[in-house]
Amino acid sequence: MTAAVDPPAERLLHDLGITEPGEIDVEVIAHAVGAVVRYRRLGSGDARIVGLGDRAIITVDERASRVRQRFSVAHELGHWHHHRGRRLICHGAADQQDGVAGCEREADGYAADLLMPRFMLEPLVAGVPMSFGLVYQVAAAFGVSAMAAALRLADVHPAAFALVVEEADGRRWFRRSASLNPRWFVRSAASDMRATADRCRLPRANVAFAAPAQQWFLGQGVKDAEAMYAIDRMACGRAVHLVVVT
Repeated sequence: MTAAVDPPAERLLHDLGITEPGEIDVEVIAHAVGAVVRYRRLGSGDARIVGLGDRAIITVDERASRVRQRFSVAHELGHWHHHRGRRLICHGAADQQDGVAGCEREADGYAADLLMPRFMLEPLVAGVPMSFGLVYQVAAAFGVSAMAAALRLADVHPAAFALVVEEADGRRWFRRSASLNPRWFVRSAASDMRATADRCRLPRANVAFAAPAQQWFLGQGVKDAEAMYAIDRMACGRAVHLVVVT
């Protein structure tokens, strides 16, 4: 059997001897791969990278929060690793062409691996039930936003769950964990989830309650399963629904 290969961001951490979340200094890591980070006021976007040969300059908006700045640097390092020598013009997600959107996903994946590497995160979450409490614990430990922590937990946590996210502009999307039954589909209307919470008299955000899994999922066997549900409105303005199959 072939051993799993560490992602490039995690290999870089190993090469630099970084073993703890507090050691993930994005400016130092950038310097190690030939990039200098500077903070300036940007007219649009959170960050940009300009490279020539084996050197690059990453410029980050000085007005952004520190957690956003760290993720932006890690994201640009993802471009530096995966897309060196390519010219990318990145706009809002809705305006991106398929090729650019794919590059952005690669850069986001690199950033998640760099800031929340599996070899550090998995021991932290082992045996801990999935919850918003865990989301905020991970966010604090790794210096990332709650949203970034929640999405990373969907990759790493062994529980079967779904995150349904309502953007401030009304858009809705969801992320499923690797353990969630692939034949189960998340109900599309997050408003149905909110209505269910209201009917069950959920007292406040981030308080979980039990209900049949079919309230939120469609698929064979779902009627026999139970789930825990909670909702949290994060600092980014998004309402996030967490449904964990029990």
